Amino acid sequence: MNKRRTMMLLCGFYVTTFIATVFTNGYMQTFLIRLGYDGTERGMITAGISVVAILSPIIVGFLCDRFKTVKKAYNVTLILLTIVALFLYQTTKKDFFMHLIFYSLLGGLWRTIMTIQDTWAIEIDDYFKDRYGRIRAFGAIGWMIANPIGGWCIEQYGYSVLGWVAAGLAIFNLAYSMILPDATKDKNAAPVKFSDLRVLFKNSDYVLIVLIFLFINMMANADGITVVDKMMNLGGKEGMVGTRSSLQALVELPLFFAGTILLKRFGDFKLLMFGVVMYIVRFAGFAFVQSPELIVVVSLTQLFTFPLIMITSRTLINGASPANLKSSGQTVATSIYIGVPSLIGPILTGFLIDHIGTDATLAFVTVFGVIALLLGFVYSKQKKTTVETPKQI
Repeated sequence: MNKRRTMMLLCGFYVTTFIATVFTNGYMQTFLIRLGYDGTERGMITAGISVVAILSPIIVGFLCDRFKTVKKAYNVTLILLTIVALFLYQTTKKDFFMHLIFYSLLGGLWRTIMTIQDTWAIEIDDYFKDRYGRIRAFGAIGWMIANPIGGWCIEQYGYSVLGWVAAGLAIFNLAYSMILPDATKDKNAAPVKFSDLRVLFKNSDYVLIVLIFLFINMMANADGITVVDKMMNLGGKEGMVGTRSSLQALVELPLFFAGTILLKRFGDFKLLMFGVVMYIVRFAGFAFVQSPELIVVVSLTQLFTFPLIMITSRTLINGASPANLKSSGQTVATSIYIGVPSLIGPILTGFLIDHIGTDATLAFVTVFGVIALLLGFVYSKQKKTTVETPKQI
């Protein structure tokens, strides 16, 4: 394997994948707002994502370990995701049950394919796992490039154009994936059984890490829903929402590129804790400011939040997963810390928005960050105790 060539191919693959992601998922929330759904209705529709987001990563991750391939799982999931996007964005009239079904499928499959792609990258070789931050930075570049284009397309041609653009990009990505090496699996290892997944939950480190990221993603969920609600209520339009997303992707780049150095210098746990603190600061800012422009300014704290959380989620989960369950370790964790917030978060924040207002809801969300910090201290103490306690011989 020419690692330098593969590195370049992976970086390009992340660019094209995230450009496609903008057209499938970047404007899901504004789509529902424009169709006239209120906060509670949007919360219920968005919560439907959780069913798919909980089940599909577990199934797909297990199949990756069972059949010792990630590439094929990625391609099948991408095809399903594209078909769902085409159906969703062609229905531009309010139809609650139709949007509940297709929005749920689209959001759940999107979360699955993102996890599978990251799993694929870090399982090709340790060389790429150590450089995951740099590779993921190119995803942010793709997101940054595509968001203003997506907003412009919507304003010019309407939401129905999104599905067709996504379909064209998906065909390109399928062809691109063929030149990439698959994840490295031990072909001689015994086939993984579904019951083997129980091993993950017998590891207290794994369980604590998953819980920490669960509460972090309760905050991140509100970032994509409640903050967008506030922007739209203050007069922001799709173009500004897209600009915000692009700027966030831009400021992510330095820490993604510096990920390898930061991990060696500080370790993943310290980076995680700093990222949580900055998330708390971020949401306090969102609750305080009162213009869409200032929301965009506060969003620049993305520099210290998402890159650190993203990198450390992959490294900490990977380190706590057995060798034969690396893919399942990532996808099971994701199904919990992404799927559960997808269920609880939209219903909770939608209810709170309708009863106490957007600002109070954003202030309330900071509580989840405090809980994540406390769990982080428990994890740190547990690791310290494990190191200091001599093993029995």
